[in-house]
Amino acid sequence: MMFNKISKRVGVSVVAILTMFFVTLGSSVQVVASSIPENSSRLQVTGTAVVTAAPDTAHISLGVETRDASAEQAAQENARRMAQIMMALKEMGLTDREISTSGYNIYSYNQTLNRGTEGETTVTTYQVQNRIEITTKNLDQVGKIVDAAVKAGANQVQGIRFDLADKQELQLKALTNAVKQAHTKAETMAEAAGVVIGGLVTMNEDYGTYAPMYDTMVMRAQSVGHVETSITPGDVEVSARVTMVFWF
Repeated sequence: MMFNKISKRVGVSVVAILTMFFVTLGSSVQVVASSIPENSSRLQVTGTAVVTAAPDTAHISLGVETRDASAEQAAQENARRMAQIMMALKEMGLTDREISTSGYNIYSYNQTLNRGTEGETTVTTYQVQNRIEITTKNLDQVGKIVDAAVKAGANQVQGIRFDLADKQELQLKALTNAVKQAHTKAETMAEAAGVVIGGLVTMNEDYGTYAPMYDTMVMRAQSVGHVETSITPGDVEVSARVTMVFWF
């Protein structure tokens, strides 16, 4: 599983946020910056909220790794396999817009054989990696896409991640709930302490997204049987956290 963190901090002045804040919370209190007493105290609270939704997009990262004593041969074999994979994916109805190259690497490593003997020799092996990312909204086809790619020659599946194409609505909902929670906490603490909240001074926000991701898998074509891969996505979670400072 993977947690994708998207942080955004915004320092907001009283004048900038009062209208939004009190309309959202349905409060009739009206405060302006000039009405904050010089010697007033501060109360800082945090509010958190999490909202969930079913994902509508899948990101599949897979590729081909080939090795050979010849860099040219390794590259050619890799290209041949990738061409077969692309053909198989196109036959499933995937378009060029849904498939993109995410990485291509060629590197070598040396291995010493018969070390310490007269027959000692160094063998150089070239390794070629070609990775692609597939983005699809047809979540029911994810398992079939993986199977088709592996059958066509893919021997690596780096990961499968489910997400939402547009999380703005969830972010706003989570933010609203977090602000309401923080305001309720502030009122409760003030009442218990016997003080009256005068108004809001500053407010900061944070967003976080948890998108279910299957752990990295290295798959070999020969290890795949006739059983179809079944992948069921979990919900996407969007969280919001606000830090609010009130004066009293």
